[in-house]
Amino acid sequence: MLNQALKALHISPSSIKESHWKKLISDYGVKTKEDILAEIGLGKRMNVMVAHQLISFMEGTSHVKGKHKQLDVITIKGSESMAIQLATCCHPIPGDPILGFINKDKGLVVHTHDCLAIRKFKLDPDKWLDVQWDPNPDRLFKVNLQIMVLNERGMLAKISSVIAESDSNIDNVNVEESDGGHFVNVNFIVQVHNRIHLADLMRNLRKITNISRISRVKMKSF
Repeated sequence: MLNQALKALHISPSSIKESHWKKLISDYGVKTKEDILAEIGLGKRMNVMVAHQLISFMEGTSHVKGKHKQLDVITIKGSESMAIQLATCCHPIPGDPILGFINKDKGLVVHTHDCLAIRKFKLDPDKWLDVQWDPNPDRLFKVNLQIMVLNERGMLAKISSVIAESDSNIDNVNVEESDGGHFVNVNFIVQVHNRIHLADLMRNLRKITNISRISRVKMKSF
């Protein structure tokens, strides 16, 4: 599978030197080249991602200069193998501008463009692959919502009811009492189809009396 990916990029597998493999082995934290090939076979790593990294080690050499074509943009549908994961820090959903970050332990991790967790890595192009959303994703996607609401009986039930009526699911919820105790922050992880669905949900939630603020929250760490 890796040889096919390299050939598709106009790179001969025989041009990959032992030094390139040693660097990749070190980056991935495995022991041998065979470990990497096994992970590709098991679906833990994408062959195109491994090919991309090997080629990045070869840039400027006579084997690569002016010969290889650019990698095709990887399309994210939502049901990919363990080689592709959606970041839990920013919870990207269809409609968000996204980037694919190459993580040695997790494979390809998809983040939103504005995710704070990846800001320091953006200057290292070897760690990125172009990704885009499939026009017809096949699942619901998690997103963090924080709702500040008056601390009164029945509010959580009202919010939960509107979420359900908006064709969304609640994956997790916790309540944090704010200063003074008059308002509470209710943190939801909800499941939506895309940004349009999320906008509709938030619009419906704002119709509830005594909700002070609703915002989508993106975490600062992986």
